[in-house]
Amino acid sequence: MNYLCSSLLTLLVSVGLLTGCRSTPTNSTNQTQTTSETISELLDITVSILPQKYFVEKIGGDRVKVNFMVGQGAEPATYEPKPQQLKALSQAEAYVSIGVPFEKAWMEKIKGANSQMLVIDSAQGIERMEMVAHHHHEEEAEHEHEEEQNHAEETLDPHIWLSPQLVKVQAQNIYQGLVQIDSANEATYQANLEQFLTEIDQLDQQIKQNLAGIENRQFIVFHPAWGYFAREYNLEQVPIEVGGQEPSAAELGELIKEAQEENIKVIFAQPEFSTQSAKTIAREIGAEVLLITPLAQDWSNNLLKVSQTFAKVLK
Repeated sequence: MNYLCSSLLTLLVSVGLLTGCRSTPTNSTNQTQTTSETISELLDITVSILPQKYFVEKIGGDRVKVNFMVGQGAEPATYEPKPQQLKALSQAEAYVSIGVPFEKAWMEKIKGANSQMLVIDSAQGIERMEMVAHHHHEEEAEHEHEEEQNHAEETLDPHIWLSPQLVKVQAQNIYQGLVQIDSANEATYQANLEQFLTEIDQLDQQIKQNLAGIENRQFIVFHPAWGYFAREYNLEQVPIEVGGQEPSAAELGELIKEAQEENIKVIFAQPEFSTQSAKTIAREIGAEVLLITPLAQDWSNNLLKVSQTFAKVLK
């Protein structure tokens, strides 16, 4: 009898131990499954350039995972998406376009990578201005006006993200796109949008304050990326290069002459481009070359720093 009781007790203890051992893996599996489900709930969004990543993350918050095509140091005019980038689009809920040149050549392949993917045009409703060369004489302007009109569509300025007021339009378009694919979180996106618009207004005021005291409102820049920024803050952009074409020797001479007349001491260049022409002009007029980029991911701080640089240089 005692032997029977002892055997029964041993059996019960063994069963209890086995049950206890099995419980840990079950909980671990559930925890892993929950984590995977949380990750899969994020909206997979792809954008063209890094500033757009900033915009989408501001509005999407912790509901989005944002990938980008053109990375740091690359140039949106000539960029070719990598095969793995196109392959990754098969998992994307949306692609946010902005109208940079490479999109024109690649948009059909981008769309073809995922027929279920929503393409959000963040530039919708924005009238882009022409990106034309700066004219040094009125006669030249009259002579070239007709030719420029013929090529107007090809030279529309894509750099709309460098205008805080136009970014407010882009933010609205991105918001509407996110709501279209995730209406359950519309209230979250709306709150994030309103906060972002407030931040843009604050940035706008800071830039205006920085530029309020400058006297010389003309600046020379290699690539004419800052046209919208200049228009918004009453500045005049004098580009060295337009449409991928560097200036001829005669045009370079005109730029040097104008820089001397305007007492310009800084030539702005872009790290994504060659700085040779900028250095040539700077050397002739005893100026320095400063690098500013329109493609920084930290969009707000970048514009603020650029305005501070302009305020210092153009005073």
